[in-house]
Amino acid sequence: MNNNKICVFDFETDGSNPRECSPVQIAAIMIDPVRLEVIDGSEFNINFKPEVLEGNDSYKYETDILSFHSKVRGCSQEDILESWKKFPKQEHSWNLFVNYLDKYHSRTSKKSQFSAPIAAGYNIYRFDLPIIDRLSVKYGNVNKENKTDLFYPRDVIDGMNLVFYWFENNTDLKNFTLDTVRDYFGLSKEGAHDALKDVKDTAQLIIRFMKLHRTLSQKIQFRNAFLKDNV
Repeated sequence: MNNNKICVFDFETDGSNPRECSPVQIAAIMIDPVRLEVIDGSEFNINFKPEVLEGNDSYKYETDILSFHSKVRGCSQEDILESWKKFPKQEHSWNLFVNYLDKYHSRTSKKSQFSAPIAAGYNIYRFDLPIIDRLSVKYGNVNKENKTDLFYPRDVIDGMNLVFYWFENNTDLKNFTLDTVRDYFGLSKEGAHDALKDVKDTAQLIIRFMKLHRTLSQKIQFRNAFLKDNV
């Protein structure tokens, strides 16, 4: 029985390489692991000033990242850049995120990495978790293996993997991007690629699939399933 809360989180960044880019936004929401419901009042949302702009407001981006964000927000690239310059410094926003996670351990005393929330999101294995690990090293939030100590160390729930497990053998989905999945399941794309919108949608997907797993698991005999007489 899992009692660790599930933290669905998402970064928006100033680049596509998770080993180099800077976050410009992180949002998170907590799922109650027993009821499989979003915990009331658990929304977290904060912006970051990109590292390259700290002490160098004249920095010029050479990629199309400003174009991407301007199209998403419906404003000019100059507006995006000016807003980034006004965001809080990375260390300040990171510390607020660390404090947020600390409030959602499974116990209030003798906290450890094993009472920390379980990391969850969409495509977090390839993108968001490498950023978490990198910033955890930078700011000293690491365990003896030099990995992040902010989340439960064993389990990760990646919504993209959940969708793949159920759809790997049919052609209903042309790909597994969050936008494609939104279209298929009937989730609105309005406001997509804002971290808070993305975590809310991802949380609903994870909750639905986990409830499905629980329902089906009660109807399946797993014990001794590989014994000869049960094959």
